[in-house]
Amino acid sequence: MDHIQNVPAGAKIRLGLDTTKRLLELLGDPQKKLQFIHIAGTNGKGSTASFISTALAYAGYKVGRYVSPAVFEEREKIRWMQGEKVVYISEEDFSHVFSKVQAVICNMQEAGEVLPTEFEAETAVAFLAFAGWHCDVVVLETGMGGRLDSTNVVENVVCSVITPVAMDHMKFLGDTLEKIAVEKAGIIKEKVPVVACQTEQVVKECLHRACIQKNTTMTEVRLEQICIRETDSEGSLFDYDSWQEIRIALAGTFQVENACLALECIGQLKGRYDISPQQLRKGFEHTIWQGRFEKISQDPVVVADGAHNPAAMYSFCESVSSYYKKNKKIGIMGVFEDKDYKKMAELAEGIFEKIYTITPPSKRGLSAEILAGELACRGVEAEPCDSMKEALGRVLEGDRREDSGEQDATRAVFIFGSLSILKEAYQLLY
Repeated sequence: MDHIQNVPAGAKIRLGLDTTKRLLELLGDPQKKLQFIHIAGTNGKGSTASFISTALAYAGYKVGRYVSPAVFEEREKIRWMQGEKVVYISEEDFSHVFSKVQAVICNMQEAGEVLPTEFEAETAVAFLAFAGWHCDVVVLETGMGGRLDSTNVVENVVCSVITPVAMDHMKFLGDTLEKIAVEKAGIIKEKVPVVACQTEQVVKECLHRACIQKNTTMTEVRLEQICIRETDSEGSLFDYDSWQEIRIALAGTFQVENACLALECIGQLKGRYDISPQQLRKGFEHTIWQGRFEKISQDPVVVADGAHNPAAMYSFCESVSSYYKKNKKIGIMGVFEDKDYKKMAELAEGIFEKIYTITPPSKRGLSAEILAGELACRGVEAEPCDSMKEALGRVLEGDRREDSGEQDATRAVFIFGSLSILKEAYQLLY
């Protein structure tokens, strides 16, 4: 990993496909041996991909999965699933595959060619691994954007999936919703079916135009067809169109829409990857996706969620308010400085009794002091901490005021913001 992070000569993020195509060409184009379900969007990519992958795996297919970013360890980015089995790439396999990529990068360097970024090199490693595993299909998430994302070199796409598009990564993708939607729509391929879940009209119009240009059609999630029968912090039971009583274990009101988007995708796969109703139900019920409104402790209640931008924060707060009406809510929050943290602070107003802030472990991390100041400006009691350990310590010890007495048993703790802050929380609580 030290090597893969230090080989690139250019920027850590450099949008464009030429370098990735050249790298893969020198590696024998392993991606051409594979079939892909390609997913782009601002929020919900991971959850939607999880539903699709698990349903296919329970149907007996060997499913490759490329995840970005990693939350707990680098190996989780490259994995395969079949039945109930989930296998991360082993350290040995990663080393073996990367040695091939490393040799090609060295040749490119000697020839004076533009060198791949870290993400481009990892994408090449993933394609080599998936080809070596003889995956039946790969569920592939874009890293950022779509049109110029490294993953968009793939050609054998069986379905393009666009999750909800919102304002994010404006520095790279554009400063309006329409500009960002154009980038996401860039994964749409000639005559390849598209499924999408969008609420913004400008995004819908952009996707429809892209579909016309590519001679294909788009199937949208019909939100009015969703009927939630039950929902709580353990998951949801819902109906959608002709599907009745689909149960999912992923908590969060927003997960029902992600599941419906996955249903639409699976509907487009009929005849190519067939999944029985029983296999689909079992796959959805057993879908897990760590760090997405996940209860990681019962006593006290602790919930972790990667609400890393305003749109995700809105959905997160909606679920907090819905599921934990009677609880006193304490937050631990850390975000990146290139996110709209002022809007995120505004959304926290009136929900949390107190929020402890931390600085995410990244150069992009917003300082805990600045975030606490933004929250305080909006009437949210906030206190900066030096680390997740300190924040959790204060929360779990009760952080009693002099006159507060014993810790209230109805308190619930929410750790949210950048996915990068969750790893230490899991380590400390487990």
